[in-house]
Amino acid sequence: MRPFTFYQHWLDVVSRSFALCIPQLDPPFRDHVALAYLLLRVLDTVEDAPFSDVPTQQRQFERLRAFLRTMPAQTEVDAFVAAFPVNVSEGERALLGETFALLEDAHGVADPARRVMFRAIDRMAVGMAAYARRPLPLRLVDLEDVARYCCFVAGVVGEMLTQLWSFGRHEAPPPRTLAYQFGLFLQKVNILKDQDEDEAAGRFLVPDRLALLASLRNDGEGALAYLQALPRVDRGYRIFCAWSLMLGAVTVAQLDEPKLSRRADTARLLTRTAEIVDDNAALGRQFAELMPPLPDIAMGVAMPKPESFEWFRDTLAARLTDAQLNRLGIFGVRASALAR
Repeated sequence: MRPFTFYQHWLDVVSRSFALCIPQLDPPFRDHVALAYLLLRVLDTVEDAPFSDVPTQQRQFERLRAFLRTMPAQTEVDAFVAAFPVNVSEGERALLGETFALLEDAHGVADPARRVMFRAIDRMAVGMAAYARRPLPLRLVDLEDVARYCCFVAGVVGEMLTQLWSFGRHEAPPPRTLAYQFGLFLQKVNILKDQDEDEAAGRFLVPDRLALLASLRNDGEGALAYLQALPRVDRGYRIFCAWSLMLGAVTVAQLDEPKLSRRADTARLLTRTAEIVDDNAALGRQFAELMPPLPDIAMGVAMPKPESFEWFRDTLAARLTDAQLNRLGIFGVRASALAR
């Protein structure tokens, strides 16, 4: 793998928050997470880029999946990069130019870490591709649909992080359901934060804003429990998770406020969080203080969706029971009955 300074540079280019959080991890976990995250950003660009037609975008998903199975030649990667629209952002375009280097490093990672990284990226790609095949503009039909989408684009990341972290450790990892809730909480926050921008681009991911806000209560509790389940001896990963969680809580509190730079406030929050990261009770109090009051709305009846529950469960391949999926806001039996 390339020196971590290479990954840090690209983290600084494409993600301010993860550029802060990932360096808190110990190598090689740090390096694996940084590499996986940057490959996931390449995949995000496949999903978000304004392709002129669906078949071209679908081919891009399949190309990237094929690159995970076999290390491609430089010419194959060049063709992949050239197929993107010219109007992707400058940062995305620059990162796409490093796709070959990222794949080269990833294929050089030893098992089982490589298999965990590639499995997560591949499953996310299949899920993203399915949503991209829906009629335009993309609309998530209900809160369950949001939860399904978030499982693909964020829940599998929580699972991947947990598996990469657990290698070589004797401590039991946090429960898989909590890893998914950690991912769902952060992704739902991002969806709410970016609603106006997404809808301007033709992506309607918020079917009911109040209901989505209400769902953050359950996911936030699970995300906090994930953090608190981590052993105190692993201060770096606890800081990584605590910073992500607390920044997410602040974002929720500021959703309806003007988007202003609050770097000094953020720096103070990160310092305070690092100081209490070994104290589960203090972390719980701080999270409760940062989160605003949330609506109390019951989830409505699940609506039919283009993809069956069975397809979702089999493609996600998360080793979660139906009861655990229910805890994530996915009601398979009821949804399947409606779809028939």
